[in-house]
Amino acid sequence: MSILHGNECETGCNQNHVDLEALKTRVAELEKISARTIEQNEELAELYVAWATERFEEGDELNKVLDLFNKAEKVLQATLAHGEDDETRRRLGNVYLHRAVAYNDYEEFKPAIESYGLAITTLKPLEDKGDGEAKYDIAGIRLNRGIIYQELGEFEKAKTDFDESFTAFRAVEKISDLDTRFYMAKVSVAQGNLLRDMGEPLDKIVDAYNRAMRLFVELIDIGQMEHERELANTLLFRCTATYEDYMNREFDSETERVNKVGDVLVDVGRGIEILEKLAKNGDFGNRFDLFQALTTEGTMLLDIDKGLEAHKVFDRSINDFADFANEQDPIVLNFYAVAYENRGVASLNLGNIKESLADFDKAIENREKFLNKELSHQFGLDEEGRSVFLPALATSYANRANAYATLGNIEQAKKDAQHGLDIIHSLKDELGDELEEIEQIFENMLEQWK
Repeated sequence: MSILHGNECETGCNQNHVDLEALKTRVAELEKISARTIEQNEELAELYVAWATERFEEGDELNKVLDLFNKAEKVLQATLAHGEDDETRRRLGNVYLHRAVAYNDYEEFKPAIESYGLAITTLKPLEDKGDGEAKYDIAGIRLNRGIIYQELGEFEKAKTDFDESFTAFRAVEKISDLDTRFYMAKVSVAQGNLLRDMGEPLDKIVDAYNRAMRLFVELIDIGQMEHERELANTLLFRCTATYEDYMNREFDSETERVNKVGDVLVDVGRGIEILEKLAKNGDFGNRFDLFQALTTEGTMLLDIDKGLEAHKVFDRSINDFADFANEQDPIVLNFYAVAYENRGVASLNLGNIKESLADFDKAIENREKFLNKELSHQFGLDEEGRSVFLPALATSYANRANAYATLGNIEQAKKDAQHGLDIIHSLKDELGDELEEIEQIFENMLEQWK
């Protein structure tokens, strides 16, 4: 069995496309047999899974994918009813796992959780017999399910799954088992991310990320260079967690805070060095990681009042990745807007007001590009998805309003402030108290400019 998440297949799953016509012909032959043998049932179930996987990878409708997985489930359940068989049980667990991945990829999270649970229940008797493969598979399933729980905000359930996943992987680890070590690292990253969401102390968060980094370094040191990207991103996760803690912590002086953030920036630079090397191959994922890292670096510099240095970093992130403005992906466009907006803030702080206005214009343009209701569906954004990005658009209007006011254009400043306030009011029913602070900012602006 393979540990799967989303539309990935990470541990040896066969990605080769099948001969669908030959497969359909064989399925039809087997379905006509009224009294199939156990072997024939198992073959038929495997063909259903192969067919479903092909449809899934081709982006077919979910109900068509599920129909085939459900047929495989029915065949294997009938086989098990005639007598316990470990391999049939393993195949049935595999069906539940693949079905869960399909649900997850189509963002049907609750059915995905249910199907992951069935996979665990099905494989548990094998694990109880000391079956290492079953233990390994259950560990991976818990990792996948924990990620969904985290996305749904069910943090305690996510924590339980991650903890049990890591313990199980560690129990089956062998010195030569590189896959297991990799998954231990992935669980550790997931634990670090979860601890951040839970608001746990920084030392716990850093411990999880450090454990992941040690494991990635071990893999890289023995020639597994493909893990450099995970290492760099985990380092940056640790940096952002530490930075957020320092920005919210009480220090004896602001100089001490700036020095602490300066230490974080040194580590950010190390992560950027790794990503710069990887991005040379032109791979979009590596380039986007580098773009995000540069944007993070610039934002940290901006927050400790190093405006000129921040401006230079944002210049690079905007100019070197200008092609990102043409991407049809809300995440990419949002980060691109962040780079423009923060460069605009740096310009505003440095007194370059007209430059800041131009950058705020671009930030608003990029955000409105994918938030326009008529276009949102093209980006795969429903109303809930739009509401995640709308507060950032309101913030862009606030920044541009300040720039207009600084130039003395109070009427345009009031228009932007009112527009931003209208956006916040449109989200009040959904987000409520979360928006009180920014709502107050807009109201203060409008009161000031009466």
